[in-house]
Amino acid sequence: MAAIDGPWRVVTGPGGGTAPFYMIRFDKRGVCTSPSSLRHLVAAAAGATDVFLFSHGWNNDWASATRHYQEFIDQFNQQYAEAWHPPNRDYRPVLVGVHWPSTVLVARDERGPDIAGGDIAGGEGDAAQEDDLAVELLAEGLDAEQAGRFYELADRPVLSTEEALEFATLLAPVLTGPEDELGSGPDVTPDPEDLVRLWASMPGDETGVPVDRGGFADDEPPGEREPGPQTAGWLDNLNPRNLIRGATVLLMKDRAGRVGGAGVRDMLHDVLDASTDSRVHLVGHSYGAKVVLSALANGSAPTRGVESVLLLQPATSARCFADPDGTAPAGGYRPALERSRQPIMTTFSSHDVPLTRLFHLAARRASDRREAVIAAGPSEFAALGGFGPQDTASVIVVDAVIAPQRYAMPSTEVLAIRADGVISGHGDVQNAATAWALLCQVMG
Repeated sequence: MAAIDGPWRVVTGPGGGTAPFYMIRFDKRGVCTSPSSLRHLVAAAAGATDVFLFSHGWNNDWASATRHYQEFIDQFNQQYAEAWHPPNRDYRPVLVGVHWPSTVLVARDERGPDIAGGDIAGGEGDAAQEDDLAVELLAEGLDAEQAGRFYELADRPVLSTEEALEFATLLAPVLTGPEDELGSGPDVTPDPEDLVRLWASMPGDETGVPVDRGGFADDEPPGEREPGPQTAGWLDNLNPRNLIRGATVLLMKDRAGRVGGAGVRDMLHDVLDASTDSRVHLVGHSYGAKVVLSALANGSAPTRGVESVLLLQPATSARCFADPDGTAPAGGYRPALERSRQPIMTTFSSHDVPLTRLFHLAARRASDRREAVIAAGPSEFAALGGFGPQDTASVIVVDAVIAPQRYAMPSTEVLAIRADGVISGHGDVQNAATAWALLCQVMG
């Protein structure tokens, strides 16, 4: 397949208008692997009225990331066609989707096309190398005998209940960390059975196309079923790929911050510098929220602020915007509040099972409490997308609205949207209500 130099595709909008849609790829270090397309994007952004920068979350291959972007854009265009105001306002959009290696395990046919740029060493590599990387990375802390058994289990197509528990027992020490988010408490090792329950709730690969990609766990985990003699069969035939994905949640969380704080930050600054009056809108889902927040908050401020930020079920700390209180530092993403002209919009939903019931199992280190590392009321590790912003006076909480009712932009720096009525699960963010929220931001 020939390399793509320029837009990945051209999207048709309301009234027959078109918009270039760029896909810009980054490797796990945050190095842009499509520099030619990036230069093309920056040039196009110079003539745009509005630039939309989207970032997908954890566990998205190329097909799922581009599908989710297109679904959201379609929803937005429908809202635009029905409610754009003022109707005579100039609107020349440019769209850009970030693609970052958010899953360590990527099959060869899930990698997507070559986006024009340099052949940068140290990029994603082929699928076999990615598989090896995940397993070897997790096995680093094991002795030779344990590592041998770990590799043997990881290489099997399925694991029985007993094997899954053995696998979890080997991995549990790798996930050991301080129970106190400040890092002052004793180290705690997760219970292997708890890990297996988490991993069992993750979507598997048995159905072919992974339609549930985009989150790190199912929104409908097995309710009352608990592992034990009476239900042991429920845990049979676990795919070790899912177990490895579960153990790499923290690794991907850090990768999202690294990609956002490095290459995506550079891209954002270049886009902002390309024009003095274009309105730049950041949209991130799940760990993609961490990507865009890291891009905006890391390091020195850009020469001018972005117009808006929309965080859809963000898988980041609920205290990431926390006020300094004398005993704890400010939330690591507070700088972003001053770098967006409009209040940052962020959704949260009690129906998001991964972020209300499972996120805290992975985010358990000192740095996870307030996201002090650019890289969640409830639990010290509560997620922003599960419970809304915590420990800050800079937020107003409102219920989600749908067209034609507009959001009233508050004087505070964060507008938290209680989205129980419009978001039914972690991945339910490509819908009319979320598109309407973005349109409200664009219309100002």
